[in-house]
Amino acid sequence: MTSAVVTGIGVVAPTGIGAEEYWRATTAGESAIGPITRFDPAPYPVRLAGEVPGFVPAEHVPSRLLPQTDHGTRLSLAAAAEALSGSGLTADEAPEFGIGIATASTMGGFEFGQRELQHLWQLGGQH
Repeated sequence: MTSAVVTGIGVVAPTGIGAEEYWRATTAGESAIGPITRFDPAPYPVRLAGEVPGFVPAEHVPSRLLPQTDHGTRLSLAAAAEALSGSGLTADEAPEFGIGIATASTMGGFEFGQRELQHLWQLGGQH
């Protein structure tokens, strides 16, 4: 490969959903670190995090995927959908092996994995 073209950018971050909102908050020097609200942090020494306020998974992820994905994966899927939309391509138009995606995340998949392990421990071989 001798060249690359960025055709779409998707961002779902604590400082904004969508590349424009994210960039506006970033250039304004806004912080999105605040008290943890997604779970009770009492058992942990950390009380602050960068959550994504206003993110409603059902507005960004197909309903069939909601039961089998965790929060981090849903954030990634929403960002990927935004990038694809911004590219002007549709999934049908994209060459099967001629498209690439770069992602960045600090976590992902842990909630789903933990939930599945809990089911396995509770149900044993029946799960």
